[in-house]
Amino acid sequence: MKKQILTILMISLFIFQIVSISALTALEAKQDWLDAKQESLSAQLTYRNARAAYLTDRTPEKEQIVINTGKDALNAALDEAETWLIWKKIEAQENNEIPSDLKQTILNDIEKNLNKIDELRTKVEEIDTQIELGIVFLEMAGKYFELLSDVAKDHGLIWIYIAEKRVATIEQYEEDLREAAQGNSEATAKLDQAKIYIEEAKTNVNSAEIAYNAITYPGTPLIKFSEGNNYLRAARLKMINAVQEIKSAHALLIK
Repeated sequence: MKKQILTILMISLFIFQIVSISALTALEAKQDWLDAKQESLSAQLTYRNARAAYLTDRTPEKEQIVINTGKDALNAALDEAETWLIWKKIEAQENNEIPSDLKQTILNDIEKNLNKIDELRTKVEEIDTQIELGIVFLEMAGKYFELLSDVAKDHGLIWIYIAEKRVATIEQYEEDLREAAQGNSEATAKLDQAKIYIEEAKTNVNSAEIAYNAITYPGTPLIKFSEGNNYLRAARLKMINAVQEIKSAHALLIK
């Protein structure tokens, strides 16, 4: 009987350890990325030192060191990208405010980029010369811009979702207060101006969404991301103005 209890306890402990390992939190995942980032910087420095040594003494041995340290630097960069994506994946999974369809889009983009990292690891492993090292580096740079494009688009769409919720909330306040303002022309005028600002905010949010959805690589992802940000800033200003008008109307009504 004691042996059975001990066995059950040991199995329970083992299961608990598995759950603990798999249940990585966003905070822990972020720390893994920061550690990997530091390792990547260290690997890049080692590679640069190896190249400097080779340029002063072009021996086959030192050339091989350049290739080896270059491969290490590329693998470290891939580790950094992978841990960053895992952090963002967990962060998205833990965010209950994101609608399920948007969350799934983000997770799909992350999985797509994680698969690219696996493909690049294979190519790094096959490097035998400095020329091949340069070719894989350029390919990784292209994949990096693809990753940035996906991330920029996904973050933009999250901001759009938040902005739309805020506009809807402000609009609801304006409508509720308008009912109470019947017969008060001054307060109604304030609410009319607030409504104009709300409609302008909606227009800017829609324009931002169009810009974010246009983020692609190849293309002009950074320009489109900047356009989306500018529209959102304009929408934010319109929302602030609308809230000020609503506050003014409210103050008139409670006098």
